[in-house]
Amino acid sequence: FGHTGDWKTYRSYGPTAAAQSGLSLASGLPGKPPAGWGFSYLDVMGGWMGGLSLIQGLLQAKKTGEGCHIDYSVTEGAMSMLGTYMLDYQVNGRRTRRPDFPPGNRAVFPALAPHNTYRCAGRDRNGQDWWIFIACETQVQFEALCSVMEQPGLVLDTKFATNEARVTNQAELDQIISNWTRPRRRYDIMRKCQAAGIVAAVVQNAEDRVEYDPQLQHREVFPVIENPEVGGAFSYERYPVRLSRTPATVQSRAPVLAEHNQYVFGELLQMSEAEINSLRERGVI
Repeated sequence: FGHTGDWKTYRSYGPTAAAQSGLSLASGLPGKPPAGWGFSYLDVMGGWMGGLSLIQGLLQAKKTGEGCHIDYSVTEGAMSMLGTYMLDYQVNGRRTRRPDFPPGNRAVFPALAPHNTYRCAGRDRNGQDWWIFIACETQVQFEALCSVMEQPGLVLDTKFATNEARVTNQAELDQIISNWTRPRRRYDIMRKCQAAGIVAAVVQNAEDRVEYDPQLQHREVFPVIENPEVGGAFSYERYPVRLSRTPATVQSRAPVLAEHNQYVFGELLQMSEAEINSLRERGVI
């Protein structure tokens, strides 16, 4: 909640901030309880925002010779992820929960159709359905989708001839697309759609990403490193940004608890052995 204000001492973590910021209320389907996100995505965002703020502080110090105090509110950071939902209320007075909102996987700002996830043939080893996301941002893409689905007549149908008409009739359009995707394999659909210039992506689970995704394998997203805590080799997720002159690499695993104490306190902070032992005896480290 930040370092000032009446709530500065309130306890919070990722899901708390998601609820307080409005993200939870904006997630899910109309007429259903807020879906929440189920995972502390905002903890990750906090790291990104914190890292960026540190760089800004270092640049400030380099220019002025003075440091600064960084005050970051996870809730305020989460609000920046709401995008046009906030603007829609501030300008139009529309509330987050209403009969047609939140939209689930459908697009609202701007309104596009089709824009949804569709059931595909098969299930994973745990019996979970397979899905694919398909969206058409332009008329050309929709015409291409109709061609891929071998249903060119949809382009001439007044219910789907324009994006405005498709948004109005998107429930019927979603059913038509689902009827086409349901007997087909998800990766086959993605390849055909992408080849035709249509936005499409498989809704992947963790096993798909780590074990089978050819793009992630090509980019070496999951390097394998030995880790004693898991009893052998373990795949790590590497930094997602590629810098041409200073590429980020995963050279070692994260240290186990207290593994680097001697290096940090002894070599970096130049503390004596007696000082380090005193910290250990008092339970500080």
